Amino acid sequence: MSAREITEYEKYIRTEELLGLQKTDDELVCHDEMAFQVVHQVEELWMKLCQHELALATARIEADRLAEARNTLHRMYLICRLMAGQLRLLETMSPRAYFTVRSALGRGSGQESPGFNALLAKPAKLRAATKALLGRRGVKLIDLHREPARDAELFALLEALVDFDEAFQQFRQRHLVLVRRIIGGRTPSLKGAPADLLEHGTRQTFFPELWLVREQLFRDFVPGPPLFDGEDDDGPHHH
Repeated sequence: MSAREITEYEKYIRTEELLGLQKTDDELVCHDEMAFQVVHQVEELWMKLCQHELALATARIEADRLAEARNTLHRMYLICRLMAGQLRLLETMSPRAYFTVRSALGRGSGQESPGFNALLAKPAKLRAATKALLGRRGVKLIDLHREPARDAELFALLEALVDFDEAFQQFRQRHLVLVRRIIGGRTPSLKGAPADLLEHGTRQTFFPELWLVREQLFRDFVPGPPLFDGEDDDGPHHH
């Protein structure tokens, strides 16, 4: 009997290779390992796509194509929402099932995710492009936030950057809650650190000035010493 002919769809999506990347039923250490492996593989694909879109958003900002850049940022926001949402699947695992899977991981850890670590680093170029854009337009953040209508297109772009930043923070927070639910807050990770140390990462932001300018705007309504100058913060990206 002849082998089944591979369809054009299968060739284009490369389903044979894609569906061969998981363990076979005989190789699984428990039933739930399939879900664990698939979810993490899909997360890497979403992160790859987000990096792809991030490069385009940066190029569009550098070219002053702000409406197009905003559309790309919205796609990045949706990707991060999907990344957070699919973690719910792993909450269907019992702690016992997770620890069984963990025994097969060796010294592997999500902290080693190439997609995640790339997403932590690459928005720096997007931030630099945005700062350069503000310079080209001769606009200070605090002035724009005092009067968004003075450059509505630019203000909308900045809000899209905050949407993406917030969605990625929510993904990290969602992951932290998942870890606490499955292994507890003080259980050492495979790299030896307590899971609660992940909480530090949930306070990091890609565009700290876009969050801190809100605190400066607050002073328009409640006078007091300046909280932030709105332009030159290059310190740790957390709030």
